[in-house]
Amino acid sequence: MTDLIRLTYNTPHIARITLNSPETLNALTWEMGEAFESAVATLKVKSDLRLVLVTGAGRAFSSGGNMAFIKENYARDPKENQQLMVRFYKKFLAIAEVPVPTLALLHGPAVGAGLAFALACDLRLATATAKLGVNFTRIGLTPGMGSSFFLPRIVGAARATELFFTGRLVSGNDAHAMGLVHDVFATPDTLLEHARNLANTLCQNAPLALRGTKRLLTRDLAGLDDALRLEAKEQAIAFASADIREGIAAIEAKRTPQFMGK
Repeated sequence: MTDLIRLTYNTPHIARITLNSPETLNALTWEMGEAFESAVATLKVKSDLRLVLVTGAGRAFSSGGNMAFIKENYARDPKENQQLMVRFYKKFLAIAEVPVPTLALLHGPAVGAGLAFALACDLRLATATAKLGVNFTRIGLTPGMGSSFFLPRIVGAARATELFFTGRLVSGNDAHAMGLVHDVFATPDTLLEHARNLANTLCQNAPLALRGTKRLLTRDLAGLDDALRLEAKEQAIAFASADIREGIAAIEAKRTPQFMGK
């Protein structure tokens, strides 16, 4: 495990995984994914574990995919990109394999792949000023990181379709209203305080029953692999386009992208 991921324990029963690259707003990279997967492997065999908190260091949960990583994909063959992206997704989506409830705490940006990663957690809490969205199309990319699987199941097909097509960002309050997060709080401190209280409440329940309940609630994850393969195929096509180059260039130049559809 590297410094990109911190694994700590609030109590013997409550673990906390922190994305720890605040200077990049916790953008997701291959190296971070390797470290995250290693942390999850540790948690999966911890028999006294009852709940996992997932947080981001600094002023964001996660800004999504790392720009340098995205640019590296420009030059790859689409077939190679398709295989690579499935492996990349699965490193972070390993959170869905943790056998106990998982709780994501969202403050600041949680967008693109960063929000998709949070959707793979069982519960989500946010600050009122958080900015959440699946903004893939706004940078010339298609949905990834399991978002096409998780988001419709959480907010419904109609709302998910609107969020995917517009790529708009919503506040923590709006996310709560649409069921994207379970509760919303004024500040990161009150968010963390409530999360700890909720964690303690859940830990008072029967451990075997919690694990069994999670197995029941996640039994449809078999369909996730199909979604990941299709997402990777579409993203591989997008990585070969001029549009994504324009989308990333526009972000870096802080201007509106001019997509040409090619």
